[in-house]
Amino acid sequence: MESAGILGGLSSAPKSKKSGFFKKMIESAKTTAKTGAANAGSTIGSANGSRPGSRAGSPTKSLLNGSGPTGIAGGLASRPQSAAGGAARDMGMGGGEWMQVRRDVNRSNTLSRREREERAERCEILALSVLSPIEQLHEMAEGDEGLDGMPVHEPTDFQLPNLALVDKSVRFINSIPPMINAAALAQSYVCRPHRSDVARLRAIFTWVAERITWEEDYEGHSDSRRVVQTKRGCSNEIAMLVRDMCNAVGLHAEVVQGYLKSPGETITLDDLAQSNHYWNAVIVDGEWRILDCALASPTNPKRALYSSASAQVAEPWYFLARPSEICYTHIPAVPAQQHIVPAIEPDVLLALPCAGPAYFRHSVELTDFSTSALHLENLEMAHFACHVHADTELVAEVSSRTLAQDPEGDIYDSPELTITPALTQPCWTGTRKLVKIKALIPSTAGSTATLRVYAGKRGLMHSIKDNPHALAFALPLTHSGTQNPPYDFVVRHPTPHAQRRDLYIAQPQCRLLGANHTFVFHIRQWPSSLSHFSPDTWSAPIRHPDTSTIPARPGSAMSTLSTTSSVPLSNPSTTSSGEGMTAAQQRPVKLALQSPSQKILRLTRRTETEGEEGWGSGWEAVVKVSEKGVWRGLVLADRSARWCVFAEWECV
Repeated sequence: MESAGILGGLSSAPKSKKSGFFKKMIESAKTTAKTGAANAGSTIGSANGSRPGSRAGSPTKSLLNGSGPTGIAGGLASRPQSAAGGAARDMGMGGGEWMQVRRDVNRSNTLSRREREERAERCEILALSVLSPIEQLHEMAEGDEGLDGMPVHEPTDFQLPNLALVDKSVRFINSIPPMINAAALAQSYVCRPHRSDVARLRAIFTWVAERITWEEDYEGHSDSRRVVQTKRGCSNEIAMLVRDMCNAVGLHAEVVQGYLKSPGETITLDDLAQSNHYWNAVIVDGEWRILDCALASPTNPKRALYSSASAQVAEPWYFLARPSEICYTHIPAVPAQQHIVPAIEPDVLLALPCAGPAYFRHSVELTDFSTSALHLENLEMAHFACHVHADTELVAEVSSRTLAQDPEGDIYDSPELTITPALTQPCWTGTRKLVKIKALIPSTAGSTATLRVYAGKRGLMHSIKDNPHALAFALPLTHSGTQNPPYDFVVRHPTPHAQRRDLYIAQPQCRLLGANHTFVFHIRQWPSSLSHFSPDTWSAPIRHPDTSTIPARPGSAMSTLSTTSSVPLSNPSTTSSGEGMTAAQQRPVKLALQSPSQKILRLTRRTETEGEEGWGSGWEAVVKVSEKGVWRGLVLADRSARWCVFAEWECV
């Protein structure tokens, strides 16, 4: 041993060199200690070379009587573990933490058909209603009712004519005598310059909705003359005024009494007996249509629940709405006033989602909807899917009331609403765009919540903090059971500068990632509807090939091996994913991950099954997430060599 050291003649005792295996064993011990697992750590020897003391009562020490073979650096050799436990330790996973991470990763797996059937069977056992109301409505209804009582097979699109001039002329009507009645008002002022029935109905709709201030319903005699003079009225008085004005100009109209569903409201058949709204049914061009001037009025506070129209104008969707569409929110007390052939059972109408104007304006189709999907238990999530146009995007959120505790210790629902984002991601099935929605009730909330889905034009949303879209539909969710641990979905950011592709994060879909765990980041991409607007892709429209087979879901994101790691890489520039598309349209965009230290990890394209091309190309990266902080998913911008953030995870 050397007699003098390097600094000041000090010397240090020689230390045994630690091998990589010993370092792994120490790191595994630290990880398991944090999660409350068995503490296998031992104290490293001091500088004088004395043997470290082990834990009293250790099975290894009692077995070897303290004289067994020693491990590296003078410590006791660790007892053998199972192969699975050794693999978990090599990946840096403690027992309890590893199970929690794996639970969160697999919790959002897309449901199979069998799993959906099991949920429906459980609801039937619990005496919960199991209906497919949208499918039953389409199967039972032959069409809207016509003047002759027969179904209308080719309904007229009354929104197609330009009625802006009618609205403009009505808004200039100011000098009205104070003692005028409804008939004289319609004949001499509102409908006088118009000749067609549609223009006259539009004039009545616009004048009543924008000039009459809505007020709460009350019990008493209703007089349309008083409504005209005071410019105020409840929904019943407004409906009577519309009826009188229509009859004065030769148009048949009736007042409909019924129930107006609110977004997220759970109602029963007994609630239908307590009507809360009035509207009108009119005949125009041989068809029964619906007018709701009370709900279309900008002075009605309830309109904000369904529409995002300007505060100065009426909501135009409630002008001549189709009976088969407005029945999602308006349920007549008398089935004959549904004006659907044949009349639909009330329990089917109650089970329909509360759909607003944006649902029909953007042609959203909620597919395979069953009321059994609304009742969650323990770790379950709500899964929904919507067919939309290629230029439409959806945004979803869950509104719930948090649980609070009074001074006496009782738990109650707080009046404050908590908004948590749900997960909405686009994908393509054949030639149709499908948006998958996944949601759950937060662990801090009660047993009920409301899922709100918004629809709008793709590309208008620039930040997750600013939602410019209108409410499309809302669904009530319920939860039962004792297991509902905290869970957050991966944060999806809008990418206004990268619109050429639709991206779907297959895994991991949870936001929180465990440190020192290995994850498979699997992302699929498809050409979007905006691809042919790029300068280099004007030559051909987008065509997504049809698929007859649906590929199996990718393996768990906790897997150390990629699900397609044995398949060689493909050349993106030569793939034949769609006939009739240019090479620029077929060329996928580059994807990458950004670590908290700003390191860029590129994702690699994998060749998948033959039928998978209809589902887009899959891109993967197997990453051991060792840096704590925010991990970002990156996509290359359309017209510049810059990365755009489309997703965020957090390593804790």
